[in-house]
Amino acid sequence: MTTETKPAVLLIGGLDPQGCAGIAADIATVKHHDCHALPLITGMTEQTSEGLTELGAVSPEKLLAQFENCRADFDIAAVKIGLIPNLAIAECIKQILQQLEGIPVVLDPVLASSSGGEQVAAEVQDYISTALLPRVTLLTPNLPELNLLVGVKEPEQGADELRKAGLHACLVKGGHSDSQFASDYFVFEETGFYCYQEKRDKQVRGTGCVMASSIAAHLASGQDIRDAVVLAKAYVSRGIRLSEKAGPYQVITHSREPMKLEDIPRLCYQSALIGKQFEFPACPQRLGIYPVVDSNEWIKKLVDEGIQTIQLRVKDRNETETWREIKQALSHLNGNQVCFFVNDHWQLAIEAGAYGVHLGQEDLHDANLQTIAEAGLRLGISTHSYWELARALAVNPSYIALGPIYETTSKQMPFSPQGIERLQQWVDILSDRYPVVAIGGINHERARELQATGVGSVAMITAITLAEDYRAATQELLSLWQ
Repeated sequence: MTTETKPAVLLIGGLDPQGCAGIAADIATVKHHDCHALPLITGMTEQTSEGLTELGAVSPEKLLAQFENCRADFDIAAVKIGLIPNLAIAECIKQILQQLEGIPVVLDPVLASSSGGEQVAAEVQDYISTALLPRVTLLTPNLPELNLLVGVKEPEQGADELRKAGLHACLVKGGHSDSQFASDYFVFEETGFYCYQEKRDKQVRGTGCVMASSIAAHLASGQDIRDAVVLAKAYVSRGIRLSEKAGPYQVITHSREPMKLEDIPRLCYQSALIGKQFEFPACPQRLGIYPVVDSNEWIKKLVDEGIQTIQLRVKDRNETETWREIKQALSHLNGNQVCFFVNDHWQLAIEAGAYGVHLGQEDLHDANLQTIAEAGLRLGISTHSYWELARALAVNPSYIALGPIYETTSKQMPFSPQGIERLQQWVDILSDRYPVVAIGGINHERARELQATGVGSVAMITAITLAEDYRAATQELLSLWQ
């Protein structure tokens, strides 16, 4: 078996003779994700801007022969399925998936062309629902396709029906809805969220193919499925933003231009929150050295050393003890202009008159963000992944923290180290709008390394609190960052 440096993605779908959608769009997308495309043609379609006139199904024998050719020399890392023109081909696809057990599969149920005309037969739709769904990692129907599959137009109800039929995860694309937002509903295990962006005034061809292929490529590269969805939506958004005219169509541009902030979708957990943002006061663009400590005594020590940004993280204390720590910490500021953040305890932070509050992703579920904003507190949010960044952007916080940058021993983290390259990307995308804070495993030497990224703040715990001489360690860090 040949060892490939690029993950191979099996692309099963129809050939659009005009090159705007189907296998042609799939190949271009996978290539731009640094994966290798293995195209299996299910149908030689005949279609124009007037509609689809012929599905042109290949023979089952030809499809299976194509598959054997692909498998002979490549290790398949993911599968993307598009047009299934007839029942015989659907049965062949099931045979293929049975031989690829454990490999992520993205099925974009192409049941009709966006330009109209010929549709896939009802028996194929039924076969998808009954025989293929249990073997699919992610289904990506748009609203009309959802209605054809389960007779439901409402995304949450429709996705629930599909999951009852054995589907692992579902992304219902909402671009056909009558809304200013292109809002997709994603459900995976027990988590469901809306991923949305403002619509652009462009009718672009092939977006569904590109979205599904992008997700498959990200899964082939080992991305978390939630990150894959957010990154694919950003890829499609950038492609639409840069789209160009081709014949009678507007076609996605497959660009390597870096993502911009406007390309990244926003994420919320309730449809009523789509498009809702909060207004938190701004904080300095460069928050500098940012110790995170667990007692008011440490607040006093570090403020006395000239620290201007600091966070009190009190864990495993009752409310009375936590309140006492916050009040005593505030008394140690001595009128200095210190950005004093309280971790998690937002009600107490408001009551005490803190400068701001820092929330983790889980804390965002329970916090009353409107109350925090109305109280005039700054808000910082932790992120550890692209989908958590999308969630933070929906909230519109005062700053965004990324971590852990390096391995850390201060707390157990379910996330792998993000690394300097990921931090650089965060800074490039966010720093014109949001201050970025790097956190996790940062010491003096690593803080020096991070300066080159342009990040405005580094948060740390043990580099100061466990130093042999905390005063010397603090002064070295302050001198370095200034």
